[in-house]
Amino acid sequence: MSHNANKSRGIRRWCTAASLMIAFTWSADSTALDPAMFSVPARGDTARIPLERVSRYLLSSTDPSFSLPDTPFQRVTARRSRGGKTMLSLQSGIDGANPPAAGHLDDTALLNLDDPFLRALATRARGRADEIDAVERLVYAHITDKRAGIPIIPAREIAIGRAGDCTEHAVLAVALLRSLGVPARAVVGMVYSESFEGAHNVFVFHMWAEAHRNGKWVQVDATRPGAKQANRYVAFSYHHLKTATPLSYLRAVAAIKNLSVEREP
Repeated sequence: MSHNANKSRGIRRWCTAASLMIAFTWSADSTALDPAMFSVPARGDTARIPLERVSRYLLSSTDPSFSLPDTPFQRVTARRSRGGKTMLSLQSGIDGANPPAAGHLDDTALLNLDDPFLRALATRARGRADEIDAVERLVYAHITDKRAGIPIIPAREIAIGRAGDCTEHAVLAVALLRSLGVPARAVVGMVYSESFEGAHNVFVFHMWAEAHRNGKWVQVDATRPGAKQANRYVAFSYHHLKTATPLSYLRAVAAIKNLSVEREP
């Protein structure tokens, strides 16, 4: 199976929970997914996206307060309004240089850093040549029941239950990284996939993590460990993991209405 096929399979199976959060609903039945509920068609020359390091996208929403954050991996380069739509030009896949901020090693109600089970799990990655990569692969292997429909739950419950989709992978990854002293944070957004539930060339709602080392942030996506293409990802908001639905996250997703995405030349 090709590398891209593995990526698409991972996206198809494990990122449905983030899209359910976007819709503010949860369902335990993911056997008959409507891809229109979980993804946004990508327009333009999408065949170039897997071949690029940096991609330029035009995103539009009918909400006048629609916005996207500047992150170590993306930058909003223009904002304008036209025809009742708010339109943002975005560069995705830029260099990840940026210092960590206060709080990226903190414990929270969802991370449970003092839990003995979590600390024991984190030791499996401690001392590896690349602890970030080791955590990514550890979480991927540890969550054996790859299923959707679980609301955001504490990392301890994820580690013990070993079930979940992209949300659980991201929360557990952040918990283990912080346990190892690696600054880490969770991101909610979407990721480009060539195939998702019968739809082709779409951005699928997703959740992942970022970890900091040597002056740079590194993307951590435990649903598909290994090399990343940062230009595939579009961040909507950071999630502080103190509560299931922080205000900054709710504001970000509430401003996304009739979203469209086009790759710009």
